[in-house]
Formats: sequence, structure tokens, C-alpha cells
Amino acid sequence: MLGQRCHAIRGIHGHQGLITVHTQGTIEAEIDNLGRHLIAVHWDTGLQMYVFPDEIEIHQTMEEWHGDSPLMHDPIIRQDRQ
Repeated sequence: MLGQRCHAIRGIHGHQGLITVHTQGTIEAEIDNLGRHLIAVHWDTGLQMYVFPDEIEIHQTMEEWHGDSPLMHDPIIRQDRQ
């Protein structure tokens, strides 16, 4: 996941400010903290913040974007929280 592009699927409030829906960024790290999985994103707006997996959609890389299934033609994979 590191280095992959993503975008916010809803507004995200953080200590640095607000990330609006559809803002894009690059994943920089993943951590588990107190039983929570967090993803560090460097947003195109210049902000950097940790988000939960259900707050973003990860863009598929061209290498991953293959297959004959109609679902595989969508270049975005939804990261659902389990």
C-alpha cells in the first residue's frame, strides 16, 4: 500500500485541518495503535495526517488493474473496515 494514491470518501477533521471529500493523497505508512489500524496519508493539499481505512478509497495501480470481471474495470478499490 505504501506509495499508492488514495482519496477521501468523506470530510475528515484532523489536528492540521479539514480534508474535504475527494481530496487526493499518497499513502506514506500504516500503523496499528491501541487496536486501531491507521494509515498515514500525505494529502495533495500539503497536510499530513493519519486516517482510518474506511475514510479513504485506494486507487489501484496499473499492474493490479487487470482481469475480465466487470468489477475489475473500476480503478478504485474500496477499503472496507472489518
